[in-house]
Amino acid sequence: MQFQENSPAGGAAWSADGKGRLKNGGTVYETPVCLIGGRVFPVSESRPEDLSAETFEKLFAEHGAPEVVLVGTGAKQRFLHPRLNAALAAHGAGIEYMSTAAACRTLLMLQSEGREVWAWLWPQEAV
Repeated sequence: MQFQENSPAGGAAWSADGKGRLKNGGTVYETPVCLIGGRVFPVSESRPEDLSAETFEKLFAEHGAPEVVLVGTGAKQRFLHPRLNAALAAHGAGIEYMSTAAACRTLLMLQSEGREVWAWLWPQEAV
């Protein structure tokens, strides 16, 4: 059996430490972040529920639509309004909601496959 190492296309692996922080390589983030094309952007929405179709419209115009958008909703998975799913589907993008830790793992896997994926990650609440 032959093994081949895959590295994420967007840089170092992201992780959620359960102490209200996100980590990427040696950088720590304590506020929500948006990941597009290997770049990190601040998130103006304070909660995942604040995401709307308008959040994505300008980004689609600037960057095109990804295959999938991951939304890391903190320590627990929360589903957002179905209107958001429909708005992204109209652009050919899927959206998946999961805990932030799961979103970090999924992001790494999809990037290693060379897939176009964006992520909105909210740090997990401190325990």
